[in-house]
Amino acid sequence: MKTLQKILTDFFLQTSHTANMVQRFPYTLIFKTTHYCWNNCPHCCESAGANMPKEYIPTTIIQDYIKQATNDPNFSKNLVFTGGEVMSAYKYHNEANYAKKLLNMGLDNGCSVDIKTNAGWTITPMRDKIFDDLVDVLSTHSISSFRLIPMQVSLSLDRFHPHSMQKNIKFITEMSHRQKNSSLVINISSFEQDVDMIEKLLDNLRSTFNDVHPMIAFGGTMNDTRPAPQSTMWSVNGNIVLRFSIGTLFDGGRAKNIENAYHTPTPQFSFLAPGNPPQLLMAFDSFGNVTLGENSGKKITVPWRNRNGTLRPLNNIRQDLIIQAGKEEALYVFKETNRRVAVSIENDIKNILNLFRIRKR
Repeated sequence: MKTLQKILTDFFLQTSHTANMVQRFPYTLIFKTTHYCWNNCPHCCESAGANMPKEYIPTTIIQDYIKQATNDPNFSKNLVFTGGEVMSAYKYHNEANYAKKLLNMGLDNGCSVDIKTNAGWTITPMRDKIFDDLVDVLSTHSISSFRLIPMQVSLSLDRFHPHSMQKNIKFITEMSHRQKNSSLVINISSFEQDVDMIEKLLDNLRSTFNDVHPMIAFGGTMNDTRPAPQSTMWSVNGNIVLRFSIGTLFDGGRAKNIENAYHTPTPQFSFLAPGNPPQLLMAFDSFGNVTLGENSGKKITVPWRNRNGTLRPLNNIRQDLIIQAGKEEALYVFKETNRRVAVSIENDIKNILNLFRIRKR
């Protein structure tokens, strides 16, 4: 099997541009820790929700793959923890301090970490436990001479997540009041149609904090002009840094039912995050799959565990992803060639029929 894998890998690396990208580009590890979520948002690209199983990737498995990745020169040292709703583990998973363990193992291995949450837990009895864990991570890893640690919390601000404005305000306010010795970066993602919610969020924060201002590189403020809220970073109360990202609503998962969702003709090839150089997105999910690209839809996917449940080595997974990428590209080229030939034949037939009608007249 290893010999066949090597033969296929070498073949596709010689013939496939996509396979070469999978091999050469630095990669980010994404862990979709669960597909369970207490929301059933109509736009969810993962089709996550309350009807999904309450299963979570154990921290021991995540730690194993992080350690393997840190020995790989292609690993970008960027980690993302997401779901479903990762914080639901505090209620339904048997591992205590789940998010705290994930963040600490990433930071302890010299990685930058991003944890994505819808912040619905901020209005539940779990709130104090989760806030305490996040503050403890910040306190453990802050350095007095450089207070901004490589950790980010990502929230959603849009019309689809229930009460997202209130939850964002609650999270930002509580984190600012609870932690004092470090700065936390909070990324707030929205859609092009919901940009006005960003200004409303900032207005709400201004009513709570005296110190809310846009930031420029190397510190300082911008007093001469008022930039678009989403075009810059913002400082809140001196210990929160807000950054905004505006995305496009793609038609993956349940979003396929939304009228204005953007259609991606070839989602299996949408697996690079922007940057210099761009980074490969390699996502492990709680169903036992590794996918190129973070969002659902037709993707390039291989298993991360064998049929007997044992973990597959990261190197083998990457080799299989190279092979699958090569196969997908070959299949796409084959189908596209057939489509063009069919269109050409159809046009030729139409031209012949039109010529026949002209002569018949």
